[in-house]
Amino acid sequence: MDCNEKRYAIREIADLTGIKPVTLRAWQRRYNLVQPLRTEKGHRLYTADDLEKIKTIQSWLNKGVSIGKVKSLLESEVVSSAVEDANQLEEVSDILDALADLDGGKTDRLIAMVLKEYPLIIVESKFVIPILGAIQFLKLGPRTLQFALFKTMFIKHLTLMVTSESKRGHRLDKLMVNLDEAGNIYAWLYYAQLIEQGESVVFLDGVEETSALFTDVTQYQTIYVFAQKSLPEKQLDTIVEAQQREGNNIRVSPVIAHLMDVRKGAVS
Repeated sequence: MDCNEKRYAIREIADLTGIKPVTLRAWQRRYNLVQPLRTEKGHRLYTADDLEKIKTIQSWLNKGVSIGKVKSLLESEVVSSAVEDANQLEEVSDILDALADLDGGKTDRLIAMVLKEYPLIIVESKFVIPILGAIQFLKLGPRTLQFALFKTMFIKHLTLMVTSESKRGHRLDKLMVNLDEAGNIYAWLYYAQLIEQGESVVFLDGVEETSALFTDVTQYQTIYVFAQKSLPEKQLDTIVEAQQREGNNIRVSPVIAHLMDVRKGAVS
């Protein structure tokens, strides 16, 4: 191996790929997918080939392939070319069974495993969305209980992940405000993805009144505003005015961005 070849620390790989270090370590220890070099002090060093392999792994995960099957796909072009995109991870059926039995222990273990082994963007699209979609079709009684169990366990583990990933000693210079009801799973995922990307964020959950939001929090560099529902005109006006005034310092979730586009179109 060329001694002049570029080597990457695990945090650099995380920044380049969006795969958090705990997930990279899990891929190595549990599945032997990527074996980085080690410094004398034991720190991982990844090569350009490792980086490309990680990007390939990401592409399979984006297709809904379970992490446990990725190694065989990497080793066999014949198998890999035949794989169809899947709408969900294989772990979805396991957790739906656990939820149906109201098995808190199994639900807890499965969520912990999925959050450790997959990037959050995959967790949201191939795990959370299919699970919540399946629960929605249940009768009211089972639906309420299973949703409560999933939500409680999922937010618990997101909280643990955020606590672990947050950079200690860094000034919390960004603010995220959830305008939906407190405990919205997608708001928590949005927050956790900001942390996964290395942001230092204060999270305000379930904020109803926004009149003072953009005047009383001037100590924050950036304000992220999240909602999945339609917003009152007055609230939307406040966000639009703040973004016109502050520009890129006010960032909004996709639903709010859509509402703003619709409003702009109606005005024009």
